[in-house]
Amino acid sequence: MRIRRVLVVVKETALARLAVDRRPGPRHLRDLIAKSDPSVASIRPAHDEHEASVALVLSALRARRIFFRTRTEMPTRPIRGVDLVVTVGGDGMVLGVSHTVRDGTPILGVNSAPSFSVGYLTGCLGHNFGATLDALRQGQVPLAVQRLRVQIGRRVLAEPVLNDALFCADNPAVMTRYRLEFPGGEELQRSSGVWVSTPAGSTSALTSAGGPILPLTSHQFAFIAREPYAPPGSAVRYRSAVLMTGHSLTLECRIMDASVFLDGSHRRYPVALAERVMFSLHDAPLFLVRTA
Repeated sequence: MRIRRVLVVVKETALARLAVDRRPGPRHLRDLIAKSDPSVASIRPAHDEHEASVALVLSALRARRIFFRTRTEMPTRPIRGVDLVVTVGGDGMVLGVSHTVRDGTPILGVNSAPSFSVGYLTGCLGHNFGATLDALRQGQVPLAVQRLRVQIGRRVLAEPVLNDALFCADNPAVMTRYRLEFPGGEELQRSSGVWVSTPAGSTSALTSAGGPILPLTSHQFAFIAREPYAPPGSAVRYRSAVLMTGHSLTLECRIMDASVFLDGSHRRYPVALAERVMFSLHDAPLFLVRTA
């Protein structure tokens, strides 16, 4: 593929944020760092490893005379006008940026601090970014990874979901009640909430809760009820299932104060009593530069 214009989105490390944040919480964190408290022992070495990776990425782009611009703020509007998006951080950076990539532009994630962060969705490290970029320019094909479409009531959420969505009560100590409907059947359930996951996200929360791991490039998604409760003499029939293209999962909310969280805790959408939340595969996959 031709790569002429690149957007590089760089993670801002905890140490970098502390340098400008003067609130009481960060002040306490700075005190812990100054005392070399073991609870914050990884903050400085993770920052240093990240900064070294950033330097390698930018150097490789300059050496190849590829025009690029960098930003540390997470994009909030759809990204357009570039041939490649590069994220420098961990999986969280890939997830955050993926919500604004909706036009087929590939993403290449660089795991900038592999000693401290997970990089399942990333395609390389800082030291082999240049070689990965060359392979992409010479014909390596990015993987088409499926994403979720989420609709709450009549509102279709703008963000395609790359990893997973969680439907649950706002208060983690409150039981979540809902009616679950999917092609295999329907059931009134009580649980700690429902994970709905793409293939990319199936290796994290879904499998930790007892769900299946899906092949990364499969056209599937899956759900699992977290800690389902069945009164004495009854059983939960539909705790988990794998759904295909054209299938949908609907959760009808039966409690006050519930929400859907997309790809972590930062994107939260409230769900009203009796409102229906529908999950299905999105029609725009993400093109991820990664080995299968």
